[in-house]
Amino acid sequence: MSTMKAVVFKEPYKVRYEEVERPSDPQAGEAIVRVKACGLCGSDLHPYRGSEAGLRAGTVCGHEFAGTVEEVGAGVELVPGERVAASFTTACGTCWFCTHSLSSRCDNAQLFGWIDEANEGIHGGQAQFVRVPHADGTLMRLPEDVSFEEGVLLGDILSTGYFCAKNALTMLADSNIPPAQLSVAVIGCGPVGLCAVASARMLGFGQIFAIDRVQSRVDTAVKLGAQSQGYETANDGRGVDAVLEVVGAYEALKLSFEIVRMGGVVSSVGVHAHDKGFPVSPGQCYDKNVTFKSGRCPARSLMSEVSQLVKTTDVVRHIISHRVPLAAAAEMYEQFEAQKDGILKVVFDPWA
Repeated sequence: MSTMKAVVFKEPYKVRYEEVERPSDPQAGEAIVRVKACGLCGSDLHPYRGSEAGLRAGTVCGHEFAGTVEEVGAGVELVPGERVAASFTTACGTCWFCTHSLSSRCDNAQLFGWIDEANEGIHGGQAQFVRVPHADGTLMRLPEDVSFEEGVLLGDILSTGYFCAKNALTMLADSNIPPAQLSVAVIGCGPVGLCAVASARMLGFGQIFAIDRVQSRVDTAVKLGAQSQGYETANDGRGVDAVLEVVGAYEALKLSFEIVRMGGVVSSVGVHAHDKGFPVSPGQCYDKNVTFKSGRCPARSLMSEVSQLVKTTDVVRHIISHRVPLAAAAEMYEQFEAQKDGILKVVFDPWA
């Protein structure tokens, strides 16, 4: 049995860098990817904290990775040596949802880094190698001018931030207001929120307001084109045209409905792993004519489009705060969970 190094979930608040069996012998439609860079995502903290239960001990963590094709199974068009990035969920590329720009709801979708207690699921990308089902649908060939680090972000947080901003703009199209006259507030300026700020700017929103309890994150959002204050007076006090909620907290969603104007849009991509329910009633939405748009980002459907965001902004430079060996994963999980030392986005090198 050949082995590799990987980050393995043990129990809440405990992951371990250890030697595990290396994936090999790809089956039809599968590829084995040699991971060149992988990320630590905010949603990795849900099972780490125990707020999302059901992850089997021994599962290789992580759903953000990029690398090179090592081996392929029968029927795969990708060839060994090609540079690729993965979306955070698998996508067959052929079902109704994949062919209608909703790869996140693929009939065969599986989240990388999630094997349940019934032993169903797939291992993740915080490892030296990863098995990728539906390889041609899940993996995107990386353009030569897009790095592996950028590929890591393309498969999840960049696509999610863009999806959030684009949803808001699309829902406002009937207002006949030029994008340059639209205002948007971004609630939560962690990595996804900063990607939403950069996306809103690229899509042409005239005013972008950054809201976060951590001042350093607001400062970073300002560098990407946001304003640190003033959302209360937007549109002569009517409220912002749109709110991008990326936190996944009851309080954040409640604030979204409070500050959006009548007839505005709340676009939510935060993972709400809580049981507090919805902060407003259908009647309150009716009385304010609010449009609510939510859901898991169809990252694979958007990755090629979002690659333009990498090329036209310096968002990646502002987001990645820590570049460390994969061996430091346990420490990074602890720091990220506690928000220590200015940690924002961690990218691991599995070979360092």
